[in-house]
Amino acid sequence: MNVIVPILRHAAEQPDKIALSDKHQSVTYSALVNRIQRIARGLKQHGLNHDHVAILSTNRIEFVEVFLGAIYAGCVPIPMDPKWSNTEVKAILKQCQPKMIFTEAAFAQNLEMQDSEAQILSFASEEEGSYQRWLDPLQPEAEIVDINELLFIGFTSGTTGLPKGFIRTHTSWIKSFEATSDAFQLDAMEHIMAPGPLVHSLSLFALIQCLYSGATFHILQHFDAKKVLQLCHRIPDMILFVVPTMIESMMQIAMADETRIQALISSGGKWNDLSKSRCKEIFRGAKLYEYYGSSEASYISYWDILAENKPNSVGRPFKGVEISIRDEYLQEVPIGCTGQLYIRSDMIFKGYYQLPDETTAVFQDGWLITGDNMYQDHDNYLYMAGRSKNMMVTGGLNVFPEEIESVLLQIPEIQEVMIFGVPDDYWGELVTAIIQWSGEQRLSIEEIKSYCRQHVASYKAPKQIITVDQFIYTSSGKVARQAMKDYMKRVMV
Repeated sequence: MNVIVPILRHAAEQPDKIALSDKHQSVTYSALVNRIQRIARGLKQHGLNHDHVAILSTNRIEFVEVFLGAIYAGCVPIPMDPKWSNTEVKAILKQCQPKMIFTEAAFAQNLEMQDSEAQILSFASEEEGSYQRWLDPLQPEAEIVDINELLFIGFTSGTTGLPKGFIRTHTSWIKSFEATSDAFQLDAMEHIMAPGPLVHSLSLFALIQCLYSGATFHILQHFDAKKVLQLCHRIPDMILFVVPTMIESMMQIAMADETRIQALISSGGKWNDLSKSRCKEIFRGAKLYEYYGSSEASYISYWDILAENKPNSVGRPFKGVEISIRDEYLQEVPIGCTGQLYIRSDMIFKGYYQLPDETTAVFQDGWLITGDNMYQDHDNYLYMAGRSKNMMVTGGLNVFPEEIESVLLQIPEIQEVMIFGVPDDYWGELVTAIIQWSGEQRLSIEEIKSYCRQHVASYKAPKQIITVDQFIYTSSGKVARQAMKDYMKRVMV
């Protein structure tokens, strides 16, 4: 199984159909395959064989060309996040040892200063770019040059530390593409947009799925709510793969019925129920889905927001996903009881790159240990209690921040919230809420406690509030928990 084969077929059967489009140009399937084959030929001519090819770039057509060209050549592409620090870039280059790096002019100088023997090719809008000069004399290869079981090495968004490399195979993503068709009842997959960074799993997955399906993928260099809505207005039946923070930004400026979006598919963070209700009103007629998954697991569960009434749920398992919720003794817990979630499917990742101990730690007899604490209801819907690594112990009792955050995000006055534990001589950890308010109105700590007690045990309610003007986010749109904790340590001294 290889993700490139259907793209080649689309180029033969519908050569003039647009595969990629951005504000500057559109690329047909035949032109895209021509570029893919030329890149693959160039990599082979430079002696690359199952080697690593790094891409340090913002969202652009060349990113897609190189990513697919590397796969066509049997190499392993490694998308690198432009928002990484110099320390992170240096560490990952040292770990992965790419033979060739494709990048933008803005990042090339920094890469040249790194201790790497890789050849660096710079994208440029003008013909003088080293990438364009390298590409011009190359002729396309008629046959698939090579096949590699590995699809790519991606990196986690690093919400709590240095990003970890995760290894994806062709089979795992092709099985995930099949799960999309089974779960999301889409009328047609003709136009797709995932306006987040292509270096992250959500957008990259949507991109490759789009091309695998023969649809048109619309590229934005970076997320801009106004530009997303304008594009959706111009192109009906758009399917959007987004994170909840993007939906919030779009709703702030959208007018009801001004767009004809076919579907909004949300992941990458819990989408709170209040926001979902507003979304139903603003984007009337659009299908609304939320799914829960991870870079390691791919799809785990999903639910149709318009058809199902399961507040605070993360949905029911995708077809082909086996679920097991276990206690600390690895025994399955009864329905309604919380335990750690284990999953098994053909969609899970192969392991962490060059981290054998960490890979071993997340697998148990073929089951992937997600690190998420869950419970399941009688209808097989899953509910998140929290991440094991985020768990606090206050007064000798376990508290999962995500559970409290989910409750507090139902309060209209709260725009964003993060719960964490502050060391305390009496409690062990003092449950603390960092809050960004949505307007001028503020709630007191007593009002916050009173609201929480209606939904969770009293010991889980925050005992203090810290107000911030804005949160720090990872480039994939999640709250950067470790960065926020570090910031709090500095301001609370």
